[in-house]
Parts: sequence; C-alpha cells; structure tokens
Amino acid sequence: MTSSPYGMLSPVVGLFMDEIWKPIKKHCGYCLKPGRKVDDLDTCTRGLRVHIDTIVEQIQLGKRPRVQTTKWIQSAKSIEVKSCAIVDKFKGRSKHMLGCSWNCWFNYRIGRAARKTKKEVVELKERTPQNNGIFTLLPSVGIELPLPPNIVGQNEYMDKIVGCIEKGSTRLVAICGMGGSGKTTLLAQINNTFSCPTEMHTFHHVIYVEIGQQQNIGIIQKSIASQLGLTLGLDENTTSRSASLYNFLKERKFLLLMDNLWQPLDLVKIGIPQEQISPHNTQMIVITARDQQICRRMQAHCQVFVLQKLKFEGAWSLFEANSGCYRLTKINAQIRVYAEIIVNKCGGLPLALKIVGQAMASKENEQDWELVVMLLQRSQFNEVPDANAETDLYHVLYISYEQLPDERTKQCFLYFALILDDGVYVSHAIRLVMGHGLFDEDNANDLRVRAVIGCLKRACLLEEHPRGQNYLSMHDTIKGLALWIVQCKHGDGPSKNWLVRKGDETIKSEEWCTAHRISLHMLNDVVIPCSVPCSWLLTLIVRRGSIIGNVPTGFFRTAPSLTFLDISGTNIREIPSDVGELVNLQHFDVSDTPIRSIPRELQLLKNLRYLYLRNTYALVTIPDGTISALTMLRVLDLYYSGPFPADTTHAHIKELESLSWLQSLGFTVSDSNSLQMILSPSNKASLKRLCLDGVEGLPHLSIAPAYFIKTRVHELERLTLNGMRSLKELSIGDTFVDSDWHFKKLDELNLWNLGELEGVIWKGLVPHACFPKLRVLLVSDCHSIITVSWVRQLPCLEEVYLVRCHSLLELVVYDAEDDRIKSSIADSFPRLKVLGLSGLSNLHNICDGTLAFPSLKRLLVYSCPRLAKLPSGLHREERVPVILGSQDWWGQLVWEDSSMESNLNPFFRELPSNFQGNFGDLFTALAYW
Repeated sequence: MTSSPYGMLSPVVGLFMDEIWKPIKKHCGYCLKPGRKVDDLDTCTRGLRVHIDTIVEQIQLGKRPRVQTTKWIQSAKSIEVKSCAIVDKFKGRSKHMLGCSWNCWFNYRIGRAARKTKKEVVELKERTPQNNGIFTLLPSVGIELPLPPNIVGQNEYMDKIVGCIEKGSTRLVAICGMGGSGKTTLLAQINNTFSCPTEMHTFHHVIYVEIGQQQNIGIIQKSIASQLGLTLGLDENTTSRSASLYNFLKERKFLLLMDNLWQPLDLVKIGIPQEQISPHNTQMIVITARDQQICRRMQAHCQVFVLQKLKFEGAWSLFEANSGCYRLTKINAQIRVYAEIIVNKCGGLPLALKIVGQAMASKENEQDWELVVMLLQRSQFNEVPDANAETDLYHVLYISYEQLPDERTKQCFLYFALILDDGVYVSHAIRLVMGHGLFDEDNANDLRVRAVIGCLKRACLLEEHPRGQNYLSMHDTIKGLALWIVQCKHGDGPSKNWLVRKGDETIKSEEWCTAHRISLHMLNDVVIPCSVPCSWLLTLIVRRGSIIGNVPTGFFRTAPSLTFLDISGTNIREIPSDVGELVNLQHFDVSDTPIRSIPRELQLLKNLRYLYLRNTYALVTIPDGTISALTMLRVLDLYYSGPFPADTTHAHIKELESLSWLQSLGFTVSDSNSLQMILSPSNKASLKRLCLDGVEGLPHLSIAPAYFIKTRVHELERLTLNGMRSLKELSIGDTFVDSDWHFKKLDELNLWNLGELEGVIWKGLVPHACFPKLRVLLVSDCHSIITVSWVRQLPCLEEVYLVRCHSLLELVVYDAEDDRIKSSIADSFPRLKVLGLSGLSNLHNICDGTLAFPSLKRLLVYSCPRLAKLPSGLHREERVPVILGSQDWWGQLVWEDSSMESNLNPFFRELPSNFQGNFGDLFTALAYW
C-alpha cells in the first residue's frame, strides 16, 4: 500500500484542495484571458444561430412547428440575446496598455458570464430538435384520388398547370378537350399533387367536385361543405348555405377543382369568394369542360389549356399497356398491322385507347384482330344526322361493347345507364337488372349480377366509386355511349327512346308520349301527367324527388305497357287505385315513402315479381289477400314497414305460404309468435332483412340456434330490434354452438328504443366469429346500456352511431383479464371510418389511449357534456379525422399534452346552430365521408 506524501495530513490537504484551492483556481481563471472565453462564446452562439435560422426558414415556408420546437426556439433566442450582450459589453470595455484591460473585477465578471453562458448554449445545441421531431404533419388538405395505371402524355400539361397554380397569376384555370381526352385524369393528378400529406401546403383546402350535365347547386354546396368538414343544416336554403361556405372560405387559401362542366356555373351563388386577384393569388379554381366558351363565360381572362390528341407513340404505348399485345405484335407482323390500324382509329383519345385495348386483351389469333379492324372500317360516321367528334368516339368505343362476353352482360351495361351517375349503391344496380328480367330467377342471381359488374369494371365500362366497392359510377362518355347504342344500334329492340334526366333538367309532356324508358333522379321540377298517352312506356324510375307528392289518378291507365316502376324516396302518400291497370308490371318499388295504405287493386298485378315496401313506416293497411294474390312474387320486402297488429302480421305470414316462387324476404314482426312463425323452417323464402318492432312481454331475447336455425343466420343481411320496452337482456349464441353457426352475411345491426336493455351477452362464441362481416352498427335510445365494449372485436366495422343512450359511460372498457382481446387490442378498429356520438349525457370516455383508429375519417360529438377528453389514438400523423362538435364542447376539452391539442385543432369543425343531433342530422353530417 502506497503511503500518502502528506501522511497524517492527507485528509486535511484533500479537504483544502477540494473545498478551498479548486474554487479559488476556478474563480481566478475567470480573470485570465477573458477575450478567449468571449470569443468561444461568440463562436458557439453563431452555431446556435444557424440552427435557429434553419428551423425558422422552414416555418416561414409553411411548415408548422411542434410545441417543443417553439419552446426551443424561444429558449435559443433568449440565450442568444444574453450571449450578444456579453460580447458587446466586452467589446466596449476600457482598454489600457497593449490594448488590455487591467480591471480585474471586470475581467472576472465577463469571463465568468461567458463561461456559464457558453455551457448553456452547448446544452441547448445538444437539445436541438431532430428530423421528425421538429415539425408536425399538417392536416391533409384534400382527399387523394385513385389514378388509372399507364397515364401517357400528360406530364407537359401537369408541369404547365401546376406552375400556373403556384404562380397564382390567374384566378381561373380551364382544362378543355373532347370527352375521353383525359381531362378528369389530369384534374385528379392536380388534386393529388396539392393534397398529398407533406410538411408544407400551398393551400389550406383542396376541394374536388364532380359537376356533370345537370348542375344542382344544393348538391355542389353539400359536396364542398363535406370536404371542408362543415355541416349544413337540413332546412338551410341555397342562400344560407352560400353564406356559410363564403364565411368559412373568405380568409383561407383554397384550390377548388370542378370536373365536367356543361354550362357556366355561378360561383357567387354557390358561396365561393370572388376577391380581386392579388399578385400571388391564394384562392384558385380549376375546371374541366368540353367547350372553351363555357370557361370564357365564367371568367373572360381565364387561362385555358386544350388537351390535344396523343401522338402515335404515346397512343401506341397506352394501347399496348391495356391490351397486353407486346408479345403478339413482336411475333406476328400482321397483328402488328391490325393493332396500328386500331390505334389510329382511336384518334389519340386516352379513354378510347384504354377501353378498346381492354377489349382486345383476350384476343390471341389473327382472325379476331382482323374482325375488329373490319368492324371499325365499316363504321359509317354519317349514320347520325348530327354526327360529330363525340359520335366518332362512340363508333370506336362500340368495339368494347361488342367484345363483351354475352348478350346479358351487354343488356346490363345498357340498363345501368338508367341509374348510374355518381355513387349508386351496388344493391340498387342489382335490383334494376333483376327487375327487368335479365336473369333467370334463382337464389344465385345476386352473385351472377356481381360477376357481370366485375366484367364491366374490367372492360372499363364501369368504375368503382371512391366511397368503396359497395358503390358504382359510370363515366359521362360511357353513359353517352350506352344511350347512343340504344338509339342508333340494336339496343333495346324496338324501344329506342330512353330519357335520362337529373337535377335542374325538365321533361316536356310530349316527351312522355314517345318515351320507352324514363329515369328521373332528384329532379327539382317534374309533374307526372295524368292524361297524356304513354302507351310506349316500359320503365319509369322517379327516385329521390321530394317534390313529387302524388301520382295523379289516371296516369297508370295511360301506361298499360309499364313493366318496371320505381318511385322510391319520393313524398308520395297514396297509390291511386288505377295501379290495377298495370297488368304487365313486374317490378314495383315504393320504399322510403310515407304511403299509408296499399290499394286492393294491387291484387290484379298477376305478373308482379318484385315488390319493395321497405322503410314505409307510415303504412297501416295491406288489404287481406293482397300478398297471397301476387302468386308470381320472387321478392317481397316489408322490412321496417308498419308495424301491423299481431293478428294482421300472422295473416300476412300465412299468406306467404301460398307464394311458391318467393325467394327473398324482408319482414317486420311485432310479437313473439310472429317471430317464431317467420323463423320457422316452413317459411321457404330466404329471410334477408328482419325487424323486430315493438315486441312486448319479452324481457330476454335469445338469438340462439334453437330459434335462429343455421339457414336463417347464414342468409340474414340486416337485423333491427326496435321499441321492445321490456327487453333487458339480449344473448347471442348458446353454451354449445356449432362453429358454422354465425351471421355470415350480416351487414347492419340496429338497436333502437330498447330502454331497459342492459347489454349484450355472448355465449359460446365471440363477436368477431358471430358477425364476421358486420359493417354498420346503430344504437339509439338504449338508456340502460353502460358500455358496448364488444364492438372492438368486429374487424369489418366501418360505421358506428350512438344516439341518446343516457347511461352509456364508456364506448369501450378494457378488461385486462380477457386474454382473447388483449392480444389484438392495438388493432381494435382497423376499418372504422365514421363514429357519431349524440345525446350521450353521461359519456365520459370513448376508450383508453391504447386503441387505434387508423381508418377513421370523421368523428361527430354532440350533446355529450361529460366527454372532456379524446382518446390519444385519434392522433396519428398519417391520418387525423375531421372532428365535428360545438365550440363550447371543444373549448372545455382536457388534453393529455399541448401537442395533441395543437395537432387536432386544425381538424375541428363547428356544427351549425340548428343541428339537432337526430339520425337525420348525423347522416347528413357524415354521409359524404
């Protein structure tokens, strides 16, 4: 062991060195070379300034800093001021011999301050926010749209138009060209360029609206409001809606993209601000139209870009990509010649090249290619008196129609033109072609029609709507092609006069006389004639027209040939008795109307195959014997109809026994005996929709194999329990359940007005196994339910609406003991897009922070006064939902941290003052997600 040189004095010396000498040395050091210490501080501070300038520059370009970043900048600027003061003080000192200051006290103070401040600067530089920690992702300013593959020839237009928008040199930019030239594709690319979720945005909002031939100001306003996250009141008129949009947009930067204008649009009437053009315009509009004059009439000095036809190289590239003919044209020179002829016939139009290319994709031999060329060369473009470029295009596109696999697929395509516009539900399209007798009547028809729809999608004659696979749309040019085929080709045999109208269009009385098929959708001004002869009329579709309050007596007598009648969604309260004159009628739809009774004369319709009375909540009378008299019925839908007294319902069910052809059934029961009867195996029809409405004396309802046999649960698509005031317990399953017993097709579950229901009990199975495809859940006026935690186990759930459930405390409560759920809790709501919460007076929590909402697009909260905190799972940088609620509620929310508040605040939208919180209001606010 080495002895200390100080021996017994070592402790004393050590204490002296540590406690006395080192501090003296440190403080004496402050006096020595103060200039070097100040220079070191100055150098270090300049490095800090570089970091500050870099971050501030990005903020000035439009990036939004995180809260931590803002605090760091404040601290850095404060320490920089302090550092500069020290440097300036040192430079201003009094100098003596050799330029030095012999003021030891000054040197001590300045050296000490410089050393300590440098340490603070170094520590602050080490805490400089890095990479993704600097900025928060700005809210998505628009919705990214799907683009077709193999886009050719649009890069030059994109560069010019994007440059024009960024310069802001004009308020209105127009893209013009004939149908099929690529205007919509180009506009979608512009939308995606300015909507992408980057750290910088040129605009606060990018809005994409499809206009179409029939302009409807109200629909346009609702579409714009939806994308802005605004809710317009149901009773607001055009002027008040215009004011709401104007006041929201007037001080914001926006890019409004409007596709497919057929006539000038009054932007002021819609509510679009029209301020004077500034040197850098931040409120811009881009439109597409076929006619340049439309654009000029909207604004004389607009910038117009006219899309030219593709040159041969680009046209060949697009055709080759869609037809897959690369190999064939390499090994067969003659096919190459035929392919070039076809490409030239397409005239450089992208839509024609795409569709005709798809039609040729399956052609492998030379004879097939020769036949198509021959058909194109035989086309006489002067067949139609008003022949124009559009007609030329139809002749080319007609090839794709000719190449469809069979006549039934061709007929389906033509009939879809009657209803397909923007976002038609697939089930409606299925009912249309079924009602026109295009399919043999059996239980597999739904799948067959879906297969046809898939075939038409692959042929690019139908499109999937942005809302998802349950919706369809049809390009305007393709719809024009279908109507042209009907008129100028074989089409519908002798019935060639089809009238398809929408919105502000009108239909003259003389047009009724000669029309074979009429489709009127949401017309603002239409009168069904009572005395005009309509002897040629085979199809009449009048949908979603609240202005239509009656069918005049005598009209049906003038239209004896009518086979398809759809007046759903109108305000018709009574069906005239002369409906009995429609002896050829096969399809009759009066769903979603306030009719109160069915006339006895309906019994005379012996050819009727499809009768839809869905959601006729005011219906009180169906005459005895009416159902049994319709012996040819294949589909009868009485879902959410009535309800009727128990004895009347029993009689209706008895009448079903005589319908030997009945295949599909929707039904409403109001007592337990009727429920057993309709679920009985003796009822051979497939029960698709079932509503239990007002069933009394039933405290416990067991949805179990003993009552709901396997066949029934497999076929059910929609189930509603409504107004069962004594129901306290709903159990699903049984102690021992066959693994194949589950609701394999159930899409929607409604629990309405079940005041005593305390919850759902699961027996022998788990929710995701029982409801594997449940997509929509609606719970309303269930005042004893405390939580609906089981919803987190439904993997396909997309929409949840909870309304006026006063005891509901939490949407989801996590049970740590439930290992079956614990393993998958992070992915509890993988597909949930819409969550509506209204009138939940005791709701204090939605869920804990571990639950994620990766797909949520809209959250609506109304009259939930105790909900003071939002789940942290709502905030994901890649997607943040629009949040709708009252300003008072938003202002009293408690936040886990300030960054969550600052990140969610741009996504909040205030509900209008007249919002009532009922289902109608909720659906209006959330319908356009």
